Amino acid sequence: MTDPHTAVLRELLVRYLDAWTPSVLRSHRHAAFVEAGDLAPAALRVFAEFADRLAGRELDVVLVGSGGRPGQEPPPGLSVRAVAGPGDVTVTGAVLAHLDVAGGGLGVDDAWRLVGSLLPGKAREVLLVLPPAGADEVRAHRGRLRDAGLPYAVTVELADDDGNTRLLLFATGNDKHLATFKNELWAADEFAGIRYRDPRDAEHALVDISETPQLLPLRRVLLAELARRGRCTVADLQQHTLCETIYRPGDTIGVLTAAVSAGAVTREPAKGRLSLKTVVAAPPN
Repeated sequence: MTDPHTAVLRELLVRYLDAWTPSVLRSHRHAAFVEAGDLAPAALRVFAEFADRLAGRELDVVLVGSGGRPGQEPPPGLSVRAVAGPGDVTVTGAVLAHLDVAGGGLGVDDAWRLVGSLLPGKAREVLLVLPPAGADEVRAHRGRLRDAGLPYAVTVELADDDGNTRLLLFATGNDKHLATFKNELWAADEFAGIRYRDPRDAEHALVDISETPQLLPLRRVLLAELARRGRCTVADLQQHTLCETIYRPGDTIGVLTAAVSAGAVTREPAKGRLSLKTVVAAPPN
């Protein structure tokens, strides 16, 4: 029986690769996918679906610490090679790396060394799977990636019914790619019995995976941020949602609409649909 964490991680990777692959093949001549875990077969199936787009492009699949090979000859433009360890990884162009520490695919120190060697350059992204971590350690992870040039990140705990958790961290230098990953995060199937938790949420709330998720944790974050700022635009809070929570920018509208109706937030103009330019404020005491 497939571990529920693995089932969700596989689906998230496949969903994101479905968006990443055509995008990177359109805008880069050279690209690479680095796999240090057990999801190479799923990734290779995705790449095979885009074989017609590989003409004139080079997509390099690097399997770290694995002797695995695809079941059939890869299409022209797609190369697959295995390397003994992180120090043997060499790539060019755009890169997406899936590094699974929690699943035993890679040691913690080796994972961070590999991240450091991969990140110099444009269009580099990483999907890290780590053991559970406290809020301070999560902030340190994000700071480490931000300092390396990946300022846009989401950290989310995957918790099963028995309370076992893994920490998923996706980081990129492109805010649009972060938004894409978050869309796939909430579109994943619910069959695996996994729920999400923001490791920085003081209430440690578990949220079911759903296209229309429960928004109470986001409400707490946005009201606290609005209290800190005093007033700002809806667009400002959407950016905060994107960069500082596990939620999508569009979820901000639902939270603010309900908060305005409840009198917890004021708005200018007072009527009409909330737009990006609408100014919201914490009500006066």
